[in-house]
Amino acid sequence: MICLVSLLVATALTSQCFVETNALVNPKIEMDNNLLPDDVLPVHRTAQRNAYVKISTPPPESVNFIPGTALVLECEVQGHPLPIVGWLKNGVPLSDFEEEVNEILPMHPSGYGRMINRLVISDAENEDVYTCVGTAGLKEAVATTTVFVEANQPFLTSKMFSTKPIITGFYLDIFQNMGTSLTLPCRVYSPLKSQLYWIDNNDNIVYGNSRMRVLPSGDLHIKNLAWENMGGYTCTVKNAFGKDSMNAFLYPVKPSE
Repeated sequence: MICLVSLLVATALTSQCFVETNALVNPKIEMDNNLLPDDVLPVHRTAQRNAYVKISTPPPESVNFIPGTALVLECEVQGHPLPIVGWLKNGVPLSDFEEEVNEILPMHPSGYGRMINRLVISDAENEDVYTCVGTAGLKEAVATTTVFVEANQPFLTSKMFSTKPIITGFYLDIFQNMGTSLTLPCRVYSPLKSQLYWIDNNDNIVYGNSRMRVLPSGDLHIKNLAWENMGGYTCTVKNAFGKDSMNAFLYPVKPSE
């Protein structure tokens, strides 16, 4: 939004191709990134005649929350152009998917895909309402979840911070015209520092590639899509307590005449 290279190779490249992330602080990330300033252009969402968006798998209508634990709400959205997903808490926007890392994903009009976004809740009041908002072009779709806090439960502080990382935002599959540029998100929640890396469709760690770069956010940017880019791209993130990974399948499409 995963790398079958040997552990020795991955270890040797750690300082070069792994991104450190931390959900509680906004760290300055040092990494190999030779993108020119105009490689990722801010593309604002605009009206598109055939745009559509649908929440294909909504979060549950209601869920119980135990104080001191982490509750994860998951929302799957499909759309054209490529959708993005944000969340509201009691009608108030939480961090916007683009604003949380100060990057605007370039959405080409030809893009179609499915995105999964996970919201990690570490604190809630009884009957808080969380809303998943899927956006494609100027189209929107929403689904809500009411959280009920379980009273008289011990506060489990250790469980909250002794957890493996969670990949919170990624695409499952993408169809987009050849010759365009694409950014595959891989957003992460981790109470501790974590390391992130991408494996390309040839099972190689993404590093030193003139057409692919891992951005400071952890997203993978691919320039000038070609047929050779078809296949699965895996993002893996790990911390001291474990790891999480996701796979996005990319299908470059020949533009219509």
